[in-house]
Amino acid sequence: MKKVSLETIAKQLGISVVTVHKALKNQQGVGPELRSKILALADQLGYVRHIAAPNRSYIHIIRKDFLISMDERYYTTIYYYLNCECTNAEAKLFFVVHDVLSATMANVKNLMQETQIDGIFLSGQMDKEFLAEIEKLKIPIVCIDFYSSDYKFNYVYIDNYYAGYTLTKYLIQHGHRHLGFVGDIKFSNAVADRYFGCLRALNKFNIPDAVFHINANIERAPDSFELDRENLPTAFICHCDRAASILYEKLKKLGLSIPNDVSIISFDNTEICDILSPKLTSLGIDKTVFASQAFRLMEMALQNKTSKINYIKLNLSLYERESVKQLTENR
Repeated sequence: MKKVSLETIAKQLGISVVTVHKALKNQQGVGPELRSKILALADQLGYVRHIAAPNRSYIHIIRKDFLISMDERYYTTIYYYLNCECTNAEAKLFFVVHDVLSATMANVKNLMQETQIDGIFLSGQMDKEFLAEIEKLKIPIVCIDFYSSDYKFNYVYIDNYYAGYTLTKYLIQHGHRHLGFVGDIKFSNAVADRYFGCLRALNKFNIPDAVFHINANIERAPDSFELDRENLPTAFICHCDRAASILYEKLKKLGLSIPNDVSIISFDNTEICDILSPKLTSLGIDKTVFASQAFRLMEMALQNKTSKINYIKLNLSLYERESVKQLTENR
């Protein structure tokens, strides 16, 4: 379908492009009758326009511990592209880091007093106390990379259970039968879902589900675990790329080669994957998609006059690099 431009609308009505622009942006200088004609024709022709009017303002909140690694930049990348979406729609986006509940809420409420805040974006899983306080604000909330049936928010998320299943199946198809999983399943729903998705795949392919589990987020505590060189799986699934980079260091200190001795695969597909040697195979999504779909959800929430909740589940892609070996025989 051919993209409808401002010039197309202006030509059909015999008016200037500036007049069309003002009408679509709800600016002064266009009479109500002409404005109605412009909007009606725009809708008839299928013109795609943001409902966000100039001077709309949003808040984007990220947990402090999600910003721990400057070389990973997962949520900060999403923030960057989300800010681009807002800029294109002539809206403002304020950035708030969540650490202490009282301080975060004071920051949010101060922003809401200083300016009209139309909605809030939350990136990653937040604690229950914080979500309960945010819910009280009674404005549209869009959760990015997080889902919970307990809160009437809007969600753009990935299926982490299926993601864990997908990576495990990939390793099984490469001949691996003795697998390890790295990640604290109590840390977040995402890590737990990936782990149980792994177990589901082992069960599906009739492989004993005794996973070598390092139940810790090693990217936050690199010294929290030790490895026995003589008792290792043929492949590890790491809950994030940063954890995989720590595992790389541990294995290399033991004199082991990746992937000749141990294969590693991960989630998120961040910049770390191409920095590591060998380059890391990882399952992830283009962060621009998270941002654009989150902004789309916010627009839907602002349009919606009822309490309807909107969901968008995104599809992941596997980025194959050099960290997984095809086994001809299994240990």
